[in-house]
Amino acid sequence: MKKFLPRLALLAAAAACIGAAQATVITFDKGIDTGFAPFAPLLGHGDEIQTQGFWIDPISTKAGAAPGDLTGALIDGSDLAATCAGLVCPNNNSTHFLAALNDGLPLIGKLSGSDFRLTSFDASFIAASGDIVLPTSLLLRVAGFTAAGSLIALEDIYLPGPVDGGYSFATYSLGAAFASTNVGFVGFYGYACTTSTTCTRSLDKAQFGLDNITAVPEPSVWMLMGLGLASAGALARRRRAA
Repeated sequence: MKKFLPRLALLAAAAACIGAAQATVITFDKGIDTGFAPFAPLLGHGDEIQTQGFWIDPISTKAGAAPGDLTGALIDGSDLAATCAGLVCPNNNSTHFLAALNDGLPLIGKLSGSDFRLTSFDASFIAASGDIVLPTSLLLRVAGFTAAGSLIALEDIYLPGPVDGGYSFATYSLGAAFASTNVGFVGFYGYACTTSTTCTRSLDKAQFGLDNITAVPEPSVWMLMGLGLASAGALARRRRAA
């Protein structure tokens, strides 16, 4: 029995590490690298921003899209008058957030290329000034892909229209099926609702804000980290004992 105790100790340490694993919450307030987005805070097709170990590509899905076509922006929620001009942005977030504009499609993945699990995010509709918006403003389709680009997870979330003339961020938790799927990258497809039964991506009105995107490392990564730390600890103890 004694010869199994070191292995049990390693597994226990690994399990403890897994339990303590911390999710990454992408906030758009920490060390945004805009080296691949020459006109930031405005973002265009072909641009990329990087933060907290993730890449974010705000692409266009339109036929004939050209590099630099406006697809997004980094908005300062504490100064909407300057950074959200011509738009009606959510008014309950005083930090920075990502805006998807003109039917832009934000894609998000890890710089390391490893898989992760998307569990929740904050989102709000963004209207063009003067537009009439329905009580359900946007169908936000969240898609999870393998690193090779195969669709493996899909969930639809409906964002509300204006309340007292304004919009607000709310937190949306993904269902168990999506949140438990390891993905290589995710995409956020906005469909602006023009009637109670019709939502479209063809009018440049599928605009929305994203913030506090919560990504959890895949379990295999946690296990490897846990076993590595446990092995290092066991080796150190053996050296001390010797």
